[in-house]
Amino acid sequence: MLVRVVFSACVFMFYSAICNADHVTFIAEELPPYHFKNQQGEVSGALVDIAKAVVKQTNLTANFEIMPMARVFKEHQTSTNAIMLSLLKTPERINKYTWLGEVYFADAYLISLKNHVDEVVHLNFAKEYKVATIRGYLSEAYLKQKGFTENKNLILVSYYNQLWQMLYKNRIDFVVTNTLTLDNELKSLELDPSLITKRIHLSDLPSSLNFAASNQLNPKTAKALSDALNNIKENGEYRTILNKWQLLLPNTTNLQH
Repeated sequence: MLVRVVFSACVFMFYSAICNADHVTFIAEELPPYHFKNQQGEVSGALVDIAKAVVKQTNLTANFEIMPMARVFKEHQTSTNAIMLSLLKTPERINKYTWLGEVYFADAYLISLKNHVDEVVHLNFAKEYKVATIRGYLSEAYLKQKGFTENKNLILVSYYNQLWQMLYKNRIDFVVTNTLTLDNELKSLELDPSLITKRIHLSDLPSSLNFAASNQLNPKTAKALSDALNNIKENGEYRTILNKWQLLLPNTTNLQH
């Protein structure tokens, strides 16, 4: 009897391990329309729909969680099967994560008010003005690398609301940021988006948003998800989802993993 109980317990633990290995958790911060909690408290968004379409083509199961970005990184570090829904792929991060494929993009621009009359056609021309970005973001290192200096022509702030309030009050001349949630940020501050303009597309700033997993994720799981993502891009489902959410399609040359 004891042997049978021990055997049953071992079988249960074995199958539990298999089930857990076949389950992933997609995690992200609140960032509509890409990933957010809707009025019913359900996790929704364009990249959520893409992840669901990907999982449907595999033998995996998945759940979705929205949390502050600091917790996203902590969860990712402690949970082998946690997958970020949209992590910006940068040279510094290449070896820190398993990259499952590009899901969208976050193009960066030099932005000003439309009534800023001086013609700035290259980033170097902006060195004569005050350019602001978020402290600690990739854009800070980028601007410093380009020759901008804090307390001279580089202004660093902690939050987006500070960034846009300063621009609209003419306390700075330009902002460098990605435009992924630009309209939502401005509307939440009751600022008119029609008053600003994108002056220069900063194409050398990383823009690729990816499904990013731990380096400890089972390679078979990683391959299944990566292959499925490529498949929905090839069969048109990816495009259909972006159209549903009225989002632009990324450059087709970047669609494959």
